[in-house]
Amino acid sequence: MASPLLYPILAEVVLITYRDVKNGSNVDNPIPHLPIPSQYTSVVLVFGGLALLPSSFDRLSSLMAWGLVVATALNVFTPGATVIKANTGTTPKVLPTK
Repeated sequence: MASPLLYPILAEVVLITYRDVKNGSNVDNPIPHLPIPSQYTSVVLVFGGLALLPSSFDRLSSLMAWGLVVATALNVFTPGATVIKANTGTTPKVLPTK
């Protein structure tokens, strides 16, 4: 019998891939428009954590997994997103006070 997390994991991966291909993001990747590996890695880590729950919690882990898929579809959960923004190399302009 397949794990109850199999279909949510596949749905999450398809959603991430479709969104990046459709939006045209990640153009600077070696393979343009495909998601960066950190997005897939975050899916493995989050859903892997749910898979570590005992089999008596299969329904709960499945419900949480589908909730994460819905959260990704609504842009609440963004796999692979970083908090640190890249430095643009420009310094902010200081306006003189009068």
